[in-house]
Amino acid sequence: VDGLRGGHSGADIHLKRANTNKVMGEFLSRIQKRMPLCLTSYTGGTKGNAIPRSCQANLVAMGIHLERINEIAQTLQTEIRERYDEPEALIQAFDVDALGGNSLTTESTAKVISLLCSAPNGVRKWSEDIEGLVQTSLNLGIAKLGDRFSATFSVRSSVNAEKKELLEQLRQLAGMLEGGYSQDGEYPAWEYRKESHLRDTMVPIFRKMFGTEPRVEAIHAGLECGLFSARLTGLDCVSIGPDILDIHTSRERLDIASVQRTWSFLLEVLKNL
Repeated sequence: VDGLRGGHSGADIHLKRANTNKVMGEFLSRIQKRMPLCLTSYTGGTKGNAIPRSCQANLVAMGIHLERINEIAQTLQTEIRERYDEPEALIQAFDVDALGGNSLTTESTAKVISLLCSAPNGVRKWSEDIEGLVQTSLNLGIAKLGDRFSATFSVRSSVNAEKKELLEQLRQLAGMLEGGYSQDGEYPAWEYRKESHLRDTMVPIFRKMFGTEPRVEAIHAGLECGLFSARLTGLDCVSIGPDILDIHTSRERLDIASVQRTWSFLLEVLKNL
């Protein structure tokens, strides 16, 4: 599976971009309905906080011709292009001479496919306070088969209770499939403040400096302000920065001129505090 758009697992999670691990799970499931499979390798995604755009699986499938598998691939490819904003989605199957590695049993392969297909992914809840803002989501960013099969999820929420609930769902799913579960990289939610003196100070300064109205937005992404505000009760904080485009994709880039604008703006804000 290749050619997907990818993107940031927080800021882009609502943009109808397909997750290649979920697509591969659906592909393997459709093949499995016709013949038991044995996975010999699987690699999908490289970063937990990026929506994966390509993956590859090697498998043994006896009793089904390659042409039939590619018919399944073409049907699914058409569906994915229509279902998501993925005009360049590509799904193909090839014969390979050497599979390499040790293959999973048909039973273990079935569990992997069940995980890929049934694991929650994407937007789980929208904010009730801010229209268009994702409140809770998760992303199946990395899936790979080494000595064992592992799947890595990035779970995000501005409400800690909802994050804990989603993590528990993943733990329960792992248990149902007789797998293990571990958790790391925890960081606190940065909850939205309706009243912010700092924000109210920065807006008119921006307007005066640049002659335009600033866009004040709440975004669905983990930021350092969440760590600071968790340690310092009542901290009023705002996150600013230069323009970064296509974050966590192969097209990621920085607008250099915006770095100078951000620096000048920061200095002016500090003068007025």
